[in-house]
Amino acid sequence: MTENLRRLAEAGVTIWRDDPAAVGPGQPPVSGLAVGVAALRVGLTAPDGGATPAAAGDDLDDAVRRAGADVARRAADALRPGYDASGGRDGLVSLEIDPRLADDPDGTVAEARRLVELVDRPNLLLAIPATAAAPAAVTALLAEGIGVNVTLVYAPAQLRTVLDAVREGLTAAEGFPPAIVSVPVADVDTEVDKRLWAIGTDSSARLRGTAALAGARMAYAAFENALRGRDWAGLTALGGPRPRLAWTSTQVRDPYYLETRYVDELVVPGVLTVLSAATLAAVVKGSEVRGDRVHGSYEDAHAALERLTAIGVDHDDVHRVLREKALARATTAWLRLRDTAAAQRQPVG
Repeated sequence: MTENLRRLAEAGVTIWRDDPAAVGPGQPPVSGLAVGVAALRVGLTAPDGGATPAAAGDDLDDAVRRAGADVARRAADALRPGYDASGGRDGLVSLEIDPRLADDPDGTVAEARRLVELVDRPNLLLAIPATAAAPAAVTALLAEGIGVNVTLVYAPAQLRTVLDAVREGLTAAEGFPPAIVSVPVADVDTEVDKRLWAIGTDSSARLRGTAALAGARMAYAAFENALRGRDWAGLTALGGPRPRLAWTSTQVRDPYYLETRYVDELVVPGVLTVLSAATLAAVVKGSEVRGDRVHGSYEDAHAALERLTAIGVDHDDVHRVLREKALARATTAWLRLRDTAAAQRQPVG
């Protein structure tokens, strides 16, 4: 472990990766993996370039599903020692399901059950995007003992709704399946900065780069306050583990920003941080870990969001646009995987 990664660990930050290739023999230790739809292509192609069993069935969606299950199973096996050693806290693999089901809670639950059966590993989580349909699916899955990672959670109010669904599911569950709430970061600055440029004033220019960190810090405040509330006291008394919060979309998009800003500036004990290969390399090379950067920042974060509102930034609309774009990208990636599976079945010659 490098010095910067050691300092992050000492500050209470757990590193996850977003690339299945980062998990396995010869790779540095990692505490978890978030597998998005775009990363499933590796499951459709064997090393010799031929079709794998995942692509051998008649149904293209089933081929993609099995590809995802294969990728998740291999990663889950590689991370199993960490899962066992931590009592299920680490060593988890989050697998994104068919994004076309984002607004279909019953379909989401059915798809999650299929994936749980296919992967057949205890350290699997199913990634559920935080649409209006998500709470029902999240509660149902946790009640069945299926771990979830609720993604695309941007706003404190949305986070509280998600946590209510998590609590209801954990209350009904026989055990304590893991639950993670994922808050994207960099995408917020990308969208808000674009709007600030469009406003085109000196005041708006000075606010560039303030939205993502402020929003993430306020989301963490809402997360922490909710778990301290009376509604969670019963589960806490039973010894159940708390849901965990993860920062995602941590790779800087703007070349004028420090490459590690969404890691360094969101250090807080107990948080998960999902890193791309590029961001991990930047952290190893030049991270500036200065301890907890979230607690004690809430007043300034709230003021930053208020300044953005005053100048014309509609935060709810920003979050809506980002969620729609993320789901559209995932859907496009899924359809391309279907095309890949179909191409593998074409007769040669």
